[in-house]
Amino acid sequence: MKREMRLHPRVGVDLPAELEPFSGDSLDVRLINLSVGGALIEGSEQLEQLLDASRKLESGTPVEVNLHFGLDEGPVHCHCRLIHMRRLAQSRYQLGMKILSLANDCQEMLGRFVESRLHA
Repeated sequence: MKREMRLHPRVGVDLPAELEPFSGDSLDVRLINLSVGGALIEGSEQLEQLLDASRKLESGTPVEVNLHFGLDEGPVHCHCRLIHMRRLAQSRYQLGMKILSLANDCQEMLGRFVESRLHA
């Protein structure tokens, strides 16, 4: 059995989310997995276009975005940095993101959500 080496355990989810770049329009995405330290989202080719535009504006600078989604207890808003991108199909992409900042109440809510899913 493979031992989990992540600092923050992640749980599988299927939630609608909104990715908000610092320039341009927001994008509708799906949240695929989640932890208190990061998230994996999936979306259309608009994700690639967003990344291409960000790289052209500031080459060498990490791509950062805001991510918004809802849990049973309420909305979660976080500031994230892109860690990796994977193309799944011609028009489907996944982005792995590290959560850089999150309000304390959102962090507690997210922690309770992940814990409840881990022990379900």
